[in-house]
Amino acid sequence: MWPVLQALGNESPLSLADLYSTVATAVGLDEAELREIIPSGQPRYKNRIGWAAVYLNKARAIDRPRRGTYAIADRGRQLLNEGEPVTETRLSEYPEYREFMEKSKQGAERRVTVPGSDETSGGASPQEAIASAAKELRSVLEADLLEKLLALDPYAFERLVLKVLGAMGYGKDGSLESTSKSGDGGIDGIISQDPLGLDRIYLQAKRFAGSPVGSKDVQAFMGVLSMSHGDRGVFITTSTFTESARQAAEKSRSRIELIDGQQLVSLMLNHEVGVQPESVTTIYKIDDDFFEDL
Repeated sequence: MWPVLQALGNESPLSLADLYSTVATAVGLDEAELREIIPSGQPRYKNRIGWAAVYLNKARAIDRPRRGTYAIADRGRQLLNEGEPVTETRLSEYPEYREFMEKSKQGAERRVTVPGSDETSGGASPQEAIASAAKELRSVLEADLLEKLLALDPYAFERLVLKVLGAMGYGKDGSLESTSKSGDGGIDGIISQDPLGLDRIYLQAKRFAGSPVGSKDVQAFMGVLSMSHGDRGVFITTSTFTESARQAAEKSRSRIELIDGQQLVSLMLNHEVGVQPESVTTIYKIDDDFFEDL
């Protein structure tokens, strides 16, 4: 918030676009930092500058003389003259800002601190805080999912793997078939990509609790593929693959994809297999065009 005040103190009014470039230059952002984006797709620096302007406006430190334009107010010049970092504690001394924050916190269990405040880690904006919380929740869910997979019996795990691949679109025009009970030479499943079964992908699914899958396992799968005249295979495990196993897959004449436990649970979440949405939050913003057309 301090660089935003400084920029407007030097030149007012400024359009939001000019504010972005002026502040980015003033704080010395490099090309990599300018290209950083948040999950919504917006550049991170623009998101933080935009929110800083919102908070300063709510504290009456800056004004909005017209749409998308900001200018410093007397209160903002007072803050600049103090020469101290602009924190949430300082803005909370203004009744307008306190009223805004109280309204923002109504119904919320946890308050998101403002960019640049003394309580904020790294100056995260509300969108970044939401994305960070969602990422943390996903990590916990992925760990729980992996535990669920390890508790399955081998046949149930193979059926689950086929469901995941089916949710990804494999076998849509053909079929997905579990073969392990029929003892089909170590192949646990066959995906037919066409009705006649001419285009096939062979599957091996290993529910390993601890030890990683080594090169011997991958080479054995390569041998089975060769015997089955297959040129494409997917090896899925709840564990991990050793580096030698990955190298063996890369050197294979057949196209072999290796999917470890972390990748598997990520695919399950991405394609909503074994999970269901608990809540959805829609984030809104003011439609200035609507109000201008009234």
